[in-house]
Amino acid sequence: MSNATEVAPECIVVPAPLSAGPLQPWAVIVHNDNVNTFEFVIRCLREIARLDLNLAIERTNEIHVRGASPVACSHREHAEMIGERLKGRGLTVTIERA
Repeated sequence: MSNATEVAPECIVVPAPLSAGPLQPWAVIVHNDNVNTFEFVIRCLREIARLDLNLAIERTNEIHVRGASPVACSHREHAEMIGERLKGRGLTVTIERA
């Protein structure tokens, strides 16, 4: 008979993989100005924010009447890219958490 003590096998604790979770949505807001025409804003919203014609017209009217309108919602980097491209066309744009 042996008096050997039982040794528990060593346990290696492996941390759970990091999870970024869902990316938080950010809204691209276009503000009214007295410089750009309706047609120009509609064209920019179609080309850059990829809105269809009816939605681009609706958002442009909302910008005119209410002073601002959200035109896109995406993760932060994409929203910033859309915002910078719209600003590059001369529109007044802000980015905020949706």
